[in-house]
Amino acid sequence: MKLKNQLNLLATFITAIPCACIIFLSINSYLRSRNRLLLEGSEQVRALDSSNMTEADFNLFIKNVQLLPHDVEIALIDNFSGLIITSSMKELPMNAIVSQWELYLIMGSNSDSYFYQFTTLKTRTLNSTMITRVPRKRSPPARNKILFRILYIFIILIISSCIIIIVRLSATINKSIKTIVDETKAIAGGDLSSKIEFDPEKANEITSISESIEKMRESLVEAQNQKSKFIMGISHDLRTPVAVIKGYTEAISDGVISEPDEIKNAMELITQKSGQLENMIDTLINYTKMNSIELRQTMKTQSITDFITEIIQEEKTTGAVFKRNIITNVNFEKDVLVPFDKMLARRVFENLFNNALRYTKDNDTITLTSYIKDSSVIYKISDTGIGIEQKDLKNIFQMFYRGTNSRREEGMGIGLSVVDNIIKTHGWKIQVESNKNEGTSFTVIIPY
Repeated sequence: MKLKNQLNLLATFITAIPCACIIFLSINSYLRSRNRLLLEGSEQVRALDSSNMTEADFNLFIKNVQLLPHDVEIALIDNFSGLIITSSMKELPMNAIVSQWELYLIMGSNSDSYFYQFTTLKTRTLNSTMITRVPRKRSPPARNKILFRILYIFIILIISSCIIIIVRLSATINKSIKTIVDETKAIAGGDLSSKIEFDPEKANEITSISESIEKMRESLVEAQNQKSKFIMGISHDLRTPVAVIKGYTEAISDGVISEPDEIKNAMELITQKSGQLENMIDTLINYTKMNSIELRQTMKTQSITDFITEIIQEEKTTGAVFKRNIITNVNFEKDVLVPFDKMLARRVFENLFNNALRYTKDNDTITLTSYIKDSSVIYKISDTGIGIEQKDLKNIFQMFYRGTNSRREEGMGIGLSVVDNIIKTHGWKIQVESNKNEGTSFTVIIPY
């Protein structure tokens, strides 16, 4: 269940408990109120006090009075003669005569046991007083007892259910939070070895963070591996020119190389290796910059079609200098604007073209194609060079990876990794197809 729904349920059931108690107290107070103990119609009787009634109204009233509950007693007494017209009180039998003094004595002797109510009734022929009394410790009717019992059970069930659900929801939320805390503590402590398990079927907003944490852990593990490979690659590629420079320097210093021509040749080789070392360091610095946030924020919306047209024209000129047959096929039916960084995009196309030059021979063919298809600008560069072995294809974009056919070439194996990084930074895609001794084809897909 989603955390939002859990919190909503928790708030609902927390609110339900006091609401249920308020409802119970209100019903209980109403059922036990003194107004409930009085006669039905007593409000109307009070309103009739000191008013005139017709004989028909009075007779109807007497009939209604006789239908009162058994524990509500009534007596109707004539004010002039003291005649008890009707009565359900054993102390005041019907047709008996009672004086006011006797009436007060009877009421006084029973005042601890009953509540009394007096109402004066007047008609054309009769001036009378109606006395009603209710036991002070009146037992509620049987239906009230049943109602109270049902109400008690209902309230207890509601409160018990609310408490159980609140406890379970609180435990679930607490467990989810504790899981996240434990996982983040482990990662913060440097433990990246344990895979974070989570059940998608029981996921909520908290536990779903586990999935993100697991992805973060995998990224950190990958970053550590990349770091190790980066250090190993740098160490391996920098070791060769450094060893050459160091060896020839020591040979000159120790007098092993003493002839002027030999010293000159050694110095030229040292200069060459120093330049190579400088280029390698510059490449590493540029690759590090490629991952910076500042560089990713330099994209500007501009014409990608004009840019590709310009790049292909430059590549056509360069290819002719290197004695390659350059075939171009550019077909843009409209101008397309996309956000991109010109410097970074130029490195992509130059790197792909330079690879095509490197792995082809004189008079080989390089085909440059670009067009619009399915809301994307397509740039494709194909050559008829030595190609890439199938086992190397899936690894060519990895940093420092050098395929079987490129190990004799100078370089650090960073070029295609830089291309892949720039492509991903722009949200583009790159595809490669190749067969050994048949050539290679790279396709850049630029959505708009």
